[in-house]
Amino acid sequence: MSKPFIVFDGLYGDQSYSPIFEFIHIEPLEARSKMYNWEIEEHVHTDLVQMFIIEEGQGNLISEKVKYQIEGPSVVFIPSNTLHGFDFQDTIKGDVITLANTYVQNDLIHSSKIKSEFKRIAHINFQYLELSFEEILFTKKIIKRELSANNFEKQQYLNLLFQTLFFSVFRHKIQENISPDDSKNKTLTYFRAFQEKISVHNPEPKSVAAYASEIGISTMHLNRICKSVVNKSPIQIMHERLIIEAKKYLLNTSYSISEISYFLNIGDPAYFTRIFKKNVGVSPKEFRKN
Repeated sequence: MSKPFIVFDGLYGDQSYSPIFEFIHIEPLEARSKMYNWEIEEHVHTDLVQMFIIEEGQGNLISEKVKYQIEGPSVVFIPSNTLHGFDFQDTIKGDVITLANTYVQNDLIHSSKIKSEFKRIAHINFQYLELSFEEILFTKKIIKRELSANNFEKQQYLNLLFQTLFFSVFRHKIQENISPDDSKNKTLTYFRAFQEKISVHNPEPKSVAAYASEIGISTMHLNRICKSVVNKSPIQIMHERLIIEAKKYLLNTSYSISEISYFLNIGDPAYFTRIFKKNVGVSPKEFRKN
C-alpha cells in the first residue's frame, strides 16, 4: 500500500488554515526550515503556490523522491498540489512567498504563457543574471513594505507588484525552458486538473460527473482521488471554491443574495444560503454584516 500524502491546506505544519481568496504570506526561508532541522518532508499544499527566492546558500529540492540541487541566487516555484520537499544547508538565506492559487489565477496572471508555467515546478538560476535578480529582490522588498502598510489602493498596488515579480521570474524561465520533469504521479495530476476545471467560470452549472468526464476518468475514480489527497469529496471541494467566490461578492459588491446566487450558477438562493451557512457557520446576510 502506498504511503499517504502529507497534505497541508495552509503552510508547512499548519492545519488550521481556511481558504482565503487573497491570502499572502512572506517569511524568511530559514525561519520555518530551522524549526524542522533544515529538512522539509515531501508534502502537498492544496490551494497555495509558493515562490522561494534564494539569495545565497545551497540545498536540494525533492519532488517525487528525485533530488534537484539548488543554490542562490535562484528562484524555486512550487505550484499547488505538487509533491515537494527540501533539505537545506544552514547557511541558506532568502524568503518564501506564499499565495492562494485562486488569487494568482483569477487576479494576477493574465498571460497564457505565464499561466501555463504555474502548472509545474521550476528552478530558475540567476547566477549570471545579477541585474535581473536585483530587480526581483527590489520588487520583493517593496511587496514586504506594502504588506505592512495601510496605503491607498493597497490591494491594487500589490497586484501590480506581484505581476511584475512573476514576469521578472518567468520571462527568464520561458526563454531558457528550464524545469524539472513533469509529475509522474497520476493521482496529483488528475486532482490538479479537477481543481483547474472548477476554478474556471462556466456559463452553466456542471456536475461532478461532467468534470470527471472532461478529465477522462470516472466519477468514482475522481471521488477516490479527492479522498486520497484531501479527504474530501469532489462536491465538498466544489462548494469550498464556490464559498471563496461568494465571499468576494459579499465583501466587495452590493449585489443581492439572489444576484450572487445567479452569478455562481445556483438558481435557488435558498439552496445557496444553506450551502454557505453549512460551510461558513453563518448566512450570507450575516457574513456581510460582520
